Amino acid sequence: MELRHLRYFVAVAEAGSITRAAHAVRIAQPSLSRQLRQLEDDVGEPLFDRSGRRARLTPAGEVFLPLARDLVGRADRAAGFMHGLAAPDQVTLRLVAPETTVADVIAPFLAELPGDAPMIDVREALPARVHEEVLSGAADVGVTSVPPPRSVSSRLLVHFPVWAYVRADHRWARRRTITIRELATERLLVLGSDHGTRRQLDAAMSDAGLSYGVAAETNVPQVAQALAAAGRGVAVASDDARYGLHGVRIRPAGGPLELRVPLFAAWETSHYAEPVIDGLVADLARYARERYGRAASRTLRPAPAR
Repeated sequence: MELRHLRYFVAVAEAGSITRAAHAVRIAQPSLSRQLRQLEDDVGEPLFDRSGRRARLTPAGEVFLPLARDLVGRADRAAGFMHGLAAPDQVTLRLVAPETTVADVIAPFLAELPGDAPMIDVREALPARVHEEVLSGAADVGVTSVPPPRSVSSRLLVHFPVWAYVRADHRWARRRTITIRELATERLLVLGSDHGTRRQLDAAMSDAGLSYGVAAETNVPQVAQALAAAGRGVAVASDDARYGLHGVRIRPAGGPLELRVPLFAAWETSHYAEPVIDGLVADLARYARERYGRAASRTLRPAPAR
C-alpha cells in the first residue's frame, strides 16, 4: 500500500468523481483509475461503487476514508517536522487543553518561550475530550486534569490547589484555610462532573460523609467565579482568582493537607516528534512548578500489554 494511493483515494472520495479528482491531483484519469484498483487489491475490498456517474464510497470505503485521511495527515506532518529540524522555529506542534488551562497556564507559558522554540498551535476542548484528540491524531499534546489512559506517554506537570473563592465581605475573607465540613455549610458554585476540581470536591465530601448544596453548576470556571463575585455562593475552582475574589484553601477530613487537582500532559509514545514533545513538556512542567508549586518529575510510559 503506497502513500500516493491513499492520497488519490482521499481525493476521489472528496471530489465524488474520478474525473474531477484526476484534474485536482494532476494525473491522467486512466492512470488514477488503475492506481485506485491497485489500492483496492491491497485492501482486499472494493472502496468505490462505480455503477453510477459518481464515485460513491462502499461501506468498506466509508470505514477506510478516515483511516486514509489520518495516515496522509500524519505523513505530511512528519515530513514537515523533518523539514523543520534544521530550523526548530518552523516546527509546529498542536496542543489541546481546556479553556481555563489555556488562559492560566498555556498562554503565559508561550509568552516566555524563546524565539527559536517550536511553534505551538493551541486549541480548546472540554477536559474529557482532550485525550480523545491525542489518540485520534487531531492533537500532538494534550494538557488536562483528567488522568491519561495507560496507552500513551504522560507527565504529571503540577498539582493545583482547589480554592473556595469568596467575596471580600465574606466571613472567610481573612482566612487562609477552611475545613471540608465548613465548606459543606455553604451554597456552592461548582463545575461539571468531568472537571478535576469537581471530582476532588465530591470525593472529599463523600470521604467525610457530607453532602453540599449546589447554587449553580457550570462548565466554565470563570462563570463560577463571576457568580461568586455577584454574591450567589462560594465558587469551588482551581483556576486563578478573578473579580477581586479571595481564595481559601480547603482541608479535607484526613489525608492531604489541602484539596489539590493534578494537571497532566499526554502524547502518543510512537509520535514522530517525541523528542521535541519531551523537551516542550519538560519546559512546561518547570514553568508550572515555578508558578503553582511542586510537580512530579517523572514521565510515565505506557504500561506493557497484558
